[in-house]
Amino acid sequence: MKKYKITYYYDALCGWCYGFSPVMNRIYMKYKEKVDFEILSGGLFIGHRVGAINEIAPYIKEGAYKTVEQRTGIEFGKKFLENDTMILDSLPPAIVLCIIKENYPEKTIELSQVLHKAIYFDGIDPSDIGMNSTILQGIGVNIEDLNLKMRDEKYIKMAQQEFTYVASQEVGGFPSVVLKNGTDDIILSRGYVDFDMLDTKLDQIIH
Repeated sequence: MKKYKITYYYDALCGWCYGFSPVMNRIYMKYKEKVDFEILSGGLFIGHRVGAINEIAPYIKEGAYKTVEQRTGIEFGKKFLENDTMILDSLPPAIVLCIIKENYPEKTIELSQVLHKAIYFDGIDPSDIGMNSTILQGIGVNIEDLNLKMRDEKYIKMAQQEFTYVASQEVGGFPSVVLKNGTDDIILSRGYVDFDMLDTKLDQIIH
């Protein structure tokens, strides 16, 4: 076990996390030999918040996505912007993430970026994430095995417990990045930050 661990609080349906995913991937590639990484899903759209995108989150397409694009340089895809029937539900992608963390831990950071692109660029409904083989086959995941596990109550409970745990941490929104050194939790970011800012903070702590 490494001395430091980065915990990345995110949600697959968080637009700012989508913009942050290239930053997190670069951080992972630079520090993975020195730092352990974990990702926890926050459950942004669960319970009564699950529903059609234009009904429960019309602000996304009404202009919020443009703010994310301008700040982060990420692009929201035409297929997403034209998908008026998408059901926002954080549970299916969180289940996928739990499966990947247990069975393909080295692919966790990469998967989070793949999930964001699938939803916010390719316009794929979150409930179809596990069934759409083109999303995950590129990172070497056994799709048949994944779909079997998605129906396993074990992973459903894992995802739900993760939501509960993240809520108890009161991280104050997504994306959030916390560095743990065994005794202290050092908040590196709450909300979007660019690579240079996050890298500078980490470099000052990790030598």
